[in-house]
Amino acid sequence: MFSFLTSSGLPLAVLSSLAVVHALCLPCQVGHGQTPLSFKTPSSPLSRRGVYSPPVTSPDASTRWARQTEVTVTWSISDMPQSITNPRGRLLLGYLEPGSSNEHLDLDHPLAEGFDIRDGHRTIRVPDVPPRDNYIVVLMGDSGNRSPEFTIE
Repeated sequence: MFSFLTSSGLPLAVLSSLAVVHALCLPCQVGHGQTPLSFKTPSSPLSRRGVYSPPVTSPDASTRWARQTEVTVTWSISDMPQSITNPRGRLLLGYLEPGSSNEHLDLDHPLAEGFDIRDGHRTIRVPDVPPRDNYIVVLMGDSGNRSPEFTIE
């Protein structure tokens, strides 16, 4: 194995790695009295986009769904901003277990997808899943928001 040394006595690979780290260190490159770019108010159109996380209103904690029936999932659109980043929604079914933060979302079988979250509702068919009393529905679009736990019988 060959090792090339630089004039500083450091192997070339080490010096190259240090240069990459230094190049990525934004605070080190900001002069005295200057504001780092990450703290400046962005002026691009991307910075003016709104992130919206609408609260799911149904199902709620008292909801009981029967498998293979049609139900409507609803969410509040009362405080929706004029401009949102992504109006295309996706509904996922998951469940919670005590002591775990894992939502066990079924990413491979969405309940619905590609709809406009500005509608405030979506009718879906309840999948044939094992009965549980700790299911959740997660609405994804601009952001993700989940329902309270509910029952599928």
